[in-house]
This record gives sequence, C-alpha cells and structure tokens, in this order.
Amino acid sequence: MRGLPFRATEGDVAKFFSPLNPLRVHIDMAPNGKPTGEADVEFRSHDDAVAAMSKDKNHMQHRYIELFLNSTASEAVEMSRGGGGYYSSSGGVGGSRSSGLRGAY
Repeated sequence: MRGLPFRATEGDVAKFFSPLNPLRVHIDMAPNGKPTGEADVEFRSHDDAVAAMSKDKNHMQHRYIELFLNSTASEAVEMSRGGGGYYSSSGGVGGSRSSGLRGAY
C-alpha cells in the first residue's frame, strides 16, 4: 500500500480492506521512526489478495490509496505443494519484506 495517512494504524488498514480480513499489517517506518505512508498487508490466499485489489485508489481519510499486488497464481500452486504461506497485496509471499524484491534491483 502507498499513500497511507501518516497517523493510520494497523486497525485502520484492516478496516480499509473490510470485508476481507488481513492476516498481517506492517506499517513501514523511516529510520527516524516516523511512518513512510506505505504498508505491507498479507492475506490468507492469492484470491484474497486479488480481491483486495478492488480497493485500489479508494480513500482512507483524506488520501487515496495505491495498491500493488505482489502475488501470483503460480505462487499459490507452489505454496499448496510446499505447504503453508500467505499472500500479500504489496509485500510478496512469506513473512519477509525481502521476498517481495525478486530480482528487482
């Protein structure tokens, strides 16, 4: 997610995606400890992450929110074979932000 109000909380982000229920919300912080206006949101499945994209360009408070899908159907197949995992509308598959970087250097 990009464009979050600087005072947005994890609860505000979860409410934004309602009726979907994010598994995890991570609001990014700058080195000075202030929010960057970006967040990673993880969902139970690729289909939920795709459904969450319907909220792209919707508003939270006075700001419109940009969403970026970082999950693919092929990842969903791989995860079903390997067990476990979750999908993100912005941060990739898994629990690490670095997993969303896949070759984008």
